[in-house]
Amino acid sequence: MKEEIRAKKWKIHEKPPYSLFPIPYSRLPTPHSRFPILAFFFCISSFFFCMAQTAESLNSAISGADEARKRAADFESNEYFPGEWESAENQYAEAGLLAEKPGDEAISAYDEASGSFDRVFELAIPLYAQAREDEIMAIRGYLVELGARDSFHEYILNAENTALMAFGQYEAKDYYAARDTAALALKKFTILEMAFDAWLIRQELLERGFEGYGIEDFDIGNEAINGAMGAYLADDLETAQYKAEIALSRYRAALSSAWFYYAELRSSLAEGERLAALDMKTDIAAKEFFEKADFYNKAALNLMESEQYEAAARLFIDAEAVFVIASITTLEKRRAAVAAIKNANKKIQESERIARNADIISNGGSK
Repeated sequence: MKEEIRAKKWKIHEKPPYSLFPIPYSRLPTPHSRFPILAFFFCISSFFFCMAQTAESLNSAISGADEARKRAADFESNEYFPGEWESAENQYAEAGLLAEKPGDEAISAYDEASGSFDRVFELAIPLYAQAREDEIMAIRGYLVELGARDSFHEYILNAENTALMAFGQYEAKDYYAARDTAALALKKFTILEMAFDAWLIRQELLERGFEGYGIEDFDIGNEAINGAMGAYLADDLETAQYKAEIALSRYRAALSSAWFYYAELRSSLAEGERLAALDMKTDIAAKEFFEKADFYNKAALNLMESEQYEAAARLFIDAEAVFVIASITTLEKRRAAVAAIKNANKKIQESERIARNADIISNGGSK
């Protein structure tokens, strides 16, 4: 009776209607043979679990190394410390070869590469920060030296506050934020440098009375510089930069036109003095001055041909001045010569008078 019940319970006296595994009926597990099978499946499960754990750890190590490598590259570590960077790169490449057979060795290799990238990053970050500060301070120093604080005070203060924010982020080790804020500060100072250069040219045009020579360019420059500074304060830096570029370009064009017309004026004046000097024969009487003035004049004409109008105008002024000096020198020489001739004639007349008196006395005495 017991055997029957046991047989019914385990159904070992019946052949199953179908089988999922091609295992002979006689080898199907009995109650006593189940424990080794369970142990086998437990081992298999543990193996695959460990493999999954290893793969996860490897992926984490790879991700960490990639992040460290990117961070070091983003702050130009390879530029500041090329030797250390190359060593870290070699470790990273070796780890990649080991990763073809996932295991603890590959994980350790990626961890070591990550540490190497971190170390070169720590070495480079102060130099990177100093380089960005130097770029900003160079432009700021240029603006301050030229007196921009007086006329561009509000704009410079805005850029300085951005630079100070970047410094604070760097001190807090928020390096990516510090990098982006420093780039923003540098862009602001770059725009201000361009705008201030444009403003200086505008002032020169006004001070020299040149604004009327290139009136269209001058008016467009005025409109552009106003738009640039308004956009700057509104933090629309792209528009500010675009309009500052236009202002600088237009003011330069206006100044170039002004120097061209002014150089032509000075050329005609220098030519007039040259002709006057030739009429006075200064090329003979004051040869040294005339040749110097003529050299300046010819050099200025060459500069006009190469469109260096400002330099040409200044040289025409020099030529004109030396032509005048040559003429004055010639005139003074002539005056001196006339005076000398008069003085000589006077002496001759005096000598003749004395001679006549002496002759009269001599004749009178003989009588």
